[in-house]
Amino acid sequence: MTAKTSDSKTIHSKTIGIVGDGQLGMLLCEAAPSLNLATVMLTSDRHCAAAKKASIAIEGAMDDAHAVAELIERCDVITYEREDIPVATIAQLRAAESAGLVSCFPPLAAIEILQDKAKQKRWLAENNLATLPFVICDGDPAQLAQAGKTLGYPLVQKALRGGFDGRGVQLLRDPDSLKKSWQGTTMLEQFAGDFREIAVLVVRGRDGKTTHFGPVDMTFETDYSVLDTVSAPAKVTTEIETAAVDLAYRAVDALDGVGVFGVEMFLLSTREVFINEIAPRVHNSGHYSIEACESSQFEQHLRAVAGMELGDSSLQQPAAMRNILCTPALKQQNIHREAGTECGSDEATIHWYGKSPARLMRKLGHITALANSATDALSVTHDNWNRIQEEALEP
Repeated sequence: MTAKTSDSKTIHSKTIGIVGDGQLGMLLCEAAPSLNLATVMLTSDRHCAAAKKASIAIEGAMDDAHAVAELIERCDVITYEREDIPVATIAQLRAAESAGLVSCFPPLAAIEILQDKAKQKRWLAENNLATLPFVICDGDPAQLAQAGKTLGYPLVQKALRGGFDGRGVQLLRDPDSLKKSWQGTTMLEQFAGDFREIAVLVVRGRDGKTTHFGPVDMTFETDYSVLDTVSAPAKVTTEIETAAVDLAYRAVDALDGVGVFGVEMFLLSTREVFINEIAPRVHNSGHYSIEACESSQFEQHLRAVAGMELGDSSLQQPAAMRNILCTPALKQQNIHREAGTECGSDEATIHWYGKSPARLMRKLGHITALANSATDALSVTHDNWNRIQEEALEP
């Protein structure tokens, strides 16, 4: 391990701590050996698929002070595969960073802003970063009614913490639907209307140098609002691409970000681009980069947080990614499936995450395909998804 120092722009870190043990953490661990980096994962289960990929696994909850202290002791740098870091853990990491014991990237200040949708929205507005109109509401019926008058219907209601993969978001279509609104403090956002969803992944190093992946097109599973497919490159004009990349860069620069940031955006029928939300971590929309780019998002994130020179993020060939979302048939079949990759048809690559239990609509893996166009690649992922479902239904 290299000597620790508070000079985050000159240190070349060798041991990377990862808070979280999902597929994002697993894929970070898989990318580390080629960069001569060791990984230490804070996990609730040292026997889970992700923990098995780490150089060292420390078992404990994210708010387990003893486990976090051990993580700090063993690492040069700590990063995260999720943003919902407990308040007490952020305080512990901040104290360790101030004492020169470890460096945390992305910065803890960025995590605190982005893990709370109210703070994030207010921050976007304060920094003149285009986002849809919103109101923070404490659940008072009169306040809800006024928000409907101000923003119009339908309204999008979002929980402030912990919402992902369709959870923590609901559509309120008219004044009568306010009766089913969630209690407590939430965010109400103007509905985007006729829109597409795109994403730009920005990579920013400790020296401030920046590159990006994208834009990419995203589609979502209708009933559960979980990301379904990604197509790279997005079908957008050069003007829209430039606007989206510029907006994403300005946001990550304003955060003084280090690492990969997933900047999800609404592209309206007016050709305007608005930030939906920002994830301070590697992102589902960038999984295609493992096969389609010289340096994947996982390698780039590790390079950035370790203080290494960034790699090449450019798209080598049009690509598409499809999530493998758990169905009743796959739930049974996935009980004993190990994490790993396999070859699909038409040179597709299938990544399995080794997740158990396999809950309905949980991400069990993803399929990536390369082709002459993103449309053709998407068709290949569909064919492989259909084959996986058919095999799962076989007696």
